[in-house]
Amino acid sequence: MSIKNKAISSFGWILTEGLFSQGFLFMVGIILARLLTPVDFGVIGIITAIIAISNSVVEGGFGSALIRKVDADTIDYNTIFYSNLTIAIIIYFFLLIGATTLAGYFDVAVLSKIIPFAGILLIINSFSIVQRAILTKVLNFKTQALISIIASFGSGLTAIIMAYQNFGIWSLVTLAILRPLLNSILLWYHSKWRPSLIFSIKSFKELFNYGYKLLITNLIHSFYRNIYYVLIGKYFNTQTLGYYTRAEQFQAPFSSNITTAIQRLSFPILSKVQNDHELLKSRFIKFLRFSMFLNFTVMFVIAAIAEPMVILLVGEKWRASILYLQLLCVPGILYPLQILHLNLLLVKGYSNLNLKLELIKKMILIPLVLGTALLGIEALLAGIVIFAFIEFFINNHYTKTIINYSLKEQLKDIIPFILLGIALFIIMYTITFIDMGYLAMVIIQLTIGITFFISTNEFIKLPEYLEIKDKIIEFFYKARKHEK
Repeated sequence: MSIKNKAISSFGWILTEGLFSQGFLFMVGIILARLLTPVDFGVIGIITAIIAISNSVVEGGFGSALIRKVDADTIDYNTIFYSNLTIAIIIYFFLLIGATTLAGYFDVAVLSKIIPFAGILLIINSFSIVQRAILTKVLNFKTQALISIIASFGSGLTAIIMAYQNFGIWSLVTLAILRPLLNSILLWYHSKWRPSLIFSIKSFKELFNYGYKLLITNLIHSFYRNIYYVLIGKYFNTQTLGYYTRAEQFQAPFSSNITTAIQRLSFPILSKVQNDHELLKSRFIKFLRFSMFLNFTVMFVIAAIAEPMVILLVGEKWRASILYLQLLCVPGILYPLQILHLNLLLVKGYSNLNLKLELIKKMILIPLVLGTALLGIEALLAGIVIFAFIEFFINNHYTKTIINYSLKEQLKDIIPFILLGIALFIIMYTITFIDMGYLAMVIIQLTIGITFFISTNEFIKLPEYLEIKDKIIEFFYKARKHEK
C-alpha cells in the first residue's frame, strides 16, 4: 500500500475513532449534564487540570522520541517503559501527599477524596505509552480506534448507570479512570510486545536528550491548556467553571478530534520524509489545507447553532455556557494549525526551538491571562481568543525558516476556508433572530447550512472537498457492490 493510501486509511480510522468513541462520550456528557450540576462539572474541571499537567510529566516526550527514532529496538522500548512507570509512581505519591493542600487551595473539600482515585490515571497511562508508540510507528490506527471505541462504550455506560443510581460526581470520576484502564488492558491484550528486565542508560540518555525538551514544552503547553480551569476554579467559583467546562466539552470533541487526527497522522508520515525538503513541504501543506478545511467548517457551524444546541441537549440551566462556547470556537479553529506547526519543529529535531517558542508564548500569555481574569470571565475568554492569534503568528515565523513556507503563502492557502466558514456562520446564525422553537431553529439552520456548503463547494471546487466527495462515493460504490 502506498504512503498516500496508508495515510488516507489511517486518517479514516482516526476519524472513525473520533466519530464513535468521542461521539459516544459526547452523548454521555449530555446525559450526565442533565443528571448532575454545574458544580459537579466544575470540580471535575479542577481534577482534569491537575491530572493533565501531571500526565505531561509522566509521558515526558518519550513516546514521541520512540516514534521519531527510525531504528528503535527492544532496548529502547524497555528503557522507556520502566522510565515512564517510575515517574508515574513518583508523581502519584506527591499527589497523595498534596491532596489535602490542593483541596484547601481551591476551597473544595471533596478534592481530597477524589485526587487519590483520579491520580491512578497516571500509572494506568504509563503502562500503554510504548504499545501506542509501536502501533503509531507502523500507522496502525485501526487497532487503536477499535480499542478506544470499546473503552469509551464500556466506561460511558458505567458512568451513566452510576449517575442514575445517584453516585453524583463519582460517576464522572469513574468515567475518567475506567476509560484509560480499559484502553490500557486492550492494548496489552493486542500487543505482542512485553517488557523484559532490560534498562539501558545509553538508550535513556539518547531518547531523553530529545524528550526532555519536549517534556518541558508539553508541561508548559499543558499548563497553558489547563490554566483556565485553575484560574476560574480559584478566582470565580466551581459553578462558573462548570459552565466553562460544559462549553469546552461541546467544542473540544470536534476541534480536538480533527487536531488529534492531524497530529497522530502527520508526525509519523512527516518523520519519514524529514530529510526530503520538497516532499516535506508539500505534505505539510496538504495536512494544513485539509485540517483547515475541516476545522473552519465545523467550528463555524458549532458557533452558529450554539444556542439551540445547548438548550435542547442539556437544558436551560446551562444557558450561561452559550457565550463561552461561541468564544471558545475561535481558538478551536486555530488549534489544529498550532499543533501542525509544532509537529514540523519536532519532525526536524528542533525540540530545543520548540521549547524556546513555548517559553516566549507563555511569557506573553501570563500577563494577558492575569490581566483579563481581573475583568471577569468574558474578558478572560476574550484573552484566550487574542492569544490564539498571537500564537499563530509566532509559530509561522519558524515554519517559513524550516520549509520556506511564508505567512503570505499560508494565508493564501487558508483564505478560501476562512471566507467559506464566515459566510456559513452568517447564513446559519441569522436564523437565530427569528422567533421560533429551538428544535425547528436548529433543523432549519443545519438544512440551510448543508445546502449552502455543498452548493458552494460544487461551484468553487476546492480540492479538499472533491477528495472527500470522491472517497465517500467510492465507499458507497464498494458497499453496494459488496451487497450484490
